[in-house]
Amino acid sequence: MPYEIQATATTTAAPEHVFRHLAVPEAWGAWGRFPTRARQVRKGDTTAYGVGTVKKIWPAREQTVAYAPHSHFAYIALAGLPVRRYRSDVHLEPDGDGTRIRWEATFEPLIPGTGPLLRSALRLMLGAFTRWLPKHAEQCPPVCPARLAGDL
Repeated sequence: MPYEIQATATTTAAPEHVFRHLAVPEAWGAWGRFPTRARQVRKGDTTAYGVGTVKKIWPAREQTVAYAPHSHFAYIALAGLPVRRYRSDVHLEPDGDGTRIRWEATFEPLIPGTGPLLRSALRLMLGAFTRWLPKHAEQCPPVCPARLAGDL
């Protein structure tokens, strides 16, 4: 049985700026509080960070599956999570001078009976992401990988 979770936030950062922080794998390490650095292990099929990009964020390996600059970014977990068919979709909508962020995820538990516990843990994770990403995007330093990545 698939589980669904969602978290939302708003930020004063523009959609283009928020999108860069999602698309550039190394930028996840700048705004996220992960135990190891996030890194790109495979470039996208047609662009450096587009569909097909694989990033490694301990303990997971994730692949970009939707890439609509400034509005929609999605990825699936290839390995490293105790779930099957994990997919996250992040929708960015202009909101005045800023951005409304809607982060959705679906998954199936790997071990029967663990769905409610995993849903709670992943809800906390998405909640943290929707706090950390806007805060960082609003105060992003010039040396952030999202700024240094060049053209997306």
